[in-house]
Amino acid sequence: MDLYPEQLQATSDFLRTSFLRLALVAIVFITPFAIYNFLVAQYLISIICWAILIAFTVNAGLIVWHNRYRIVLTQFGLVPIILLLLVVLLGQQETIGIFWCYPAAGSFHFMLPRRHAWLSTAVLFGVSIPLVSAFVPPNLAIRIVVTLALVSIAAAVFVRVITEQQHQLRVQAMTDPLTGLLNRTLLHETLDWAIEQSKRSELPMSLVAFDIDHFKSVNDTYGHDVGDDVLCRVSTLVKERVRRVDKVFRLGGEEFLILLHGTGKDAAQRVAEDLRERIALLELLPERSVTVSVGLATLQPNEDWTAWMKRSDNNLYRAKTGGRNRVEV
Repeated sequence: MDLYPEQLQATSDFLRTSFLRLALVAIVFITPFAIYNFLVAQYLISIICWAILIAFTVNAGLIVWHNRYRIVLTQFGLVPIILLLLVVLLGQQETIGIFWCYPAAGSFHFMLPRRHAWLSTAVLFGVSIPLVSAFVPPNLAIRIVVTLALVSIAAAVFVRVITEQQHQLRVQAMTDPLTGLLNRTLLHETLDWAIEQSKRSELPMSLVAFDIDHFKSVNDTYGHDVGDDVLCRVSTLVKERVRRVDKVFRLGGEEFLILLHGTGKDAAQRVAEDLRERIALLELLPERSVTVSVGLATLQPNEDWTAWMKRSDNNLYRAKTGGRNRVEV
């Protein structure tokens, strides 16, 4: 099951954080370089350096004040300016200009998603190799290109390892360890996301709240190990029944919530009834069946997530007080 909207969050957080650090480094180290080149009448280099600083500052400002990292501003704004600076430096300063290629190659992987970073690196190689070959002996040029490639690969590997570790930690933090379902960590954010999706695309969204009837007596009669097995098998059935775009949460104990994406009232009711019937047919306990009570609520116009969820909880309460093993809409 997808973990959206967290499925790319680790990469996004890493890029935002690393970009802010790189922006700070750029201000500290490029500003004196820009001033120096202006003083020695290297006006073109100075102007390009100031353009780089402005590009860093604008995107850093968006991150700090709006928590938004505009990758497009980096890909089509900052990166081309950096490449232009490398071309000018290689053309005017030759060997000295080569040294600037190394931090540029590494920084791409800290500022851009993987595919964009490799694309920018490929352009860097395409620009720098002909210029380097023009004033450096072939054997030295090969060494420069190889070391430049190693710097880029090392940066890519480092970023990949860090983002994968962050993703694993996030999955652990937002996943119920017993059932493998989502826990409450992302409930608010996910429901808000669904409401925004519904507003933009006019897709219906429905919540299915359910809990296992008389679950306390299951634990009291058969023990908590059996109760845990019941929870796991019910969770497995639900995960197999819903689509990847749907989200299933274990809210605690025997309480569950399903977000049915793009699903209106009638279709959601069919899903809820099907789940209720399938669970009742499972042979989970000797000499007794396990049933669930279900409350359904389809998102209404201008409704926030708390009101939406409260309606599903109220309908679940009606199902329980109305005799259990039923669906209330």
